[in-house]
Amino acid sequence: MKGYLRLGIAIITMWHGTAMAIWVQGEASLNFTGADLDSVRPTVIKNAIADASYKSGSVIAAEDVLIDGLILSSKAELRTAGRIQRVEIISESVQDNVLSVVVNVNLTPLFDCEPNRFQKRLLVTHFALLDSRQAATGGIYNIGKHITQRFAQQLKNTADTPNVMQISQAMASADMWSAEALSGVELQQKSTYLRDTYGQQFALFGYIKDVSLFEQIAQSESFFDSDEVAVRRNFTLQVFVLDTFRQRIIYNDSYHSEADWEFENSYQVDTNNSLFWRSEYGRMVLNTVNAAVTDISAAITCEPTFARVVNTSNQQLIVDLGIAQGIREGDSFQLYKQQSLPVLLSPTKSVMLPVENGQFAITHLGDEVSVLKVEGAESAVHLYDIVSPVQKKDAN
Repeated sequence: MKGYLRLGIAIITMWHGTAMAIWVQGEASLNFTGADLDSVRPTVIKNAIADASYKSGSVIAAEDVLIDGLILSSKAELRTAGRIQRVEIISESVQDNVLSVVVNVNLTPLFDCEPNRFQKRLLVTHFALLDSRQAATGGIYNIGKHITQRFAQQLKNTADTPNVMQISQAMASADMWSAEALSGVELQQKSTYLRDTYGQQFALFGYIKDVSLFEQIAQSESFFDSDEVAVRRNFTLQVFVLDTFRQRIIYNDSYHSEADWEFENSYQVDTNNSLFWRSEYGRMVLNTVNAAVTDISAAITCEPTFARVVNTSNQQLIVDLGIAQGIREGDSFQLYKQQSLPVLLSPTKSVMLPVENGQFAITHLGDEVSVLKVEGAESAVHLYDIVSPVQKKDAN
């Protein structure tokens, strides 16, 4: 018996040493006499994860591990929120009514930076399939819609990005985000358009590179038996995260997995049906997305938060960040000016520089906006200027 599962961790622990991920093995056993095996299996897995965390020097109790997904396919990476980044169930065995589980747990420090409470605003764009001909087998032409929805749902469940907006527009293609398009004037124009149109600081782009099928042949050990041929299917994602305020790509990676394709060639799959997502291929796809969500969340955690000045009047500014994004009384905002600097062998490079004496106190807090007092500095501020919240230092 072998499998993987998606986990959620809601706990903060202490970490000492360098900020590097490590793999730690954990194990646990439980006698299930008189009980159903499936009912005790999550408990044993939780105990094995807790054992691994204990061996690493952390303290994560089994009751702090929340199993909220299906038992997933092999060779899939898993998403968790918190210190545990990946969990792999490497073996399960039953002997004399005792279930034993061995897991590999990837533990990573929560942050390499000083975290703040300001929530990130994220735009999720449509993930299109590059070659629609690859979707003919099974008729999975609308898989991009489900991938996009999955990204949005998963990111909404993370602590840093509950403010997620999803649009149906595809903003990425294979040539659109080539190396040449990831810098320069084209990137600045796209950033400005997205920031001014949707108001979200971070934009998630991507496309589905590959859903092709292939055959995998396993040679038989017996001379009299035929070789086994398994039909498998690829799933490859290209993912980008753009900071629309600073006009630069902060994350760029590709994810690839594969799994058995259990359906006949002529069978048309209903991607709206849970039967597809419970298949080995469907579960692998979901876990690939989950792994990307983990990395995206980590990528934006340490990024500074920015907002826009959306109104100016009577020595006051209104910015589009408020209580819903973690702003509190006593916080302030720092004014920034965006400038284009000449760069050798490149058209321009956009940078944001803080304005001297440009830190403004909050006079009123709303759910989605903050009102700032700018007496004596009105000439330095213009509509749609950029500000960044400054967290009030807690008194010792």
